[in-house]
Amino acid sequence: MNYDNLFQRDLIILNAEYQDQNDLFRSNFKNLQDKGLVNSSYCTALMERESLYPTGLANEKIQFAIPHTDVTHVNQPFVHVVRLKKPIRFAHMGMSDQPVDAEIVFMLGIKDPKGQVGLLSEIMSCFNDQSFIDHVRTINDSQRMEAYLKNKFGRQSK
Repeated sequence: MNYDNLFQRDLIILNAEYQDQNDLFRSNFKNLQDKGLVNSSYCTALMERESLYPTGLANEKIQFAIPHTDVTHVNQPFVHVVRLKKPIRFAHMGMSDQPVDAEIVFMLGIKDPKGQVGLLSEIMSCFNDQSFIDHVRTINDSQRMEAYLKNKFGRQSK
């Protein structure tokens, strides 16, 4: 499936700083709502879902998070990419007693529940690829990051 249309330059934040996970969610919610991508329940739903079903992931190469919520809180699909200056603590997906200090967060706004599984799988696969990790860690321009992500996540349809 082709996911390149989910990435937009104005939804890519590089070297961001937040106090914690809730600060990250609240700070970015207003921007998402102002763009009409999410409805007023999105932020609360995202925080509630994260507390019940954590989305932190880690491998030997990187620690990251892919927070998302039910489709009813999303108006238009998107992936909001946030690369952090200082990692933010998330609980590990499937092992909530294990902390994950995420350095990159892909906040997902999914409208098609069937598409969510494929996108999650593709993101997790990319974070096992050292070349992908090197790129998302080092690209310092949101326009270049957008082009890289569109290329990377659009390749399935080519």
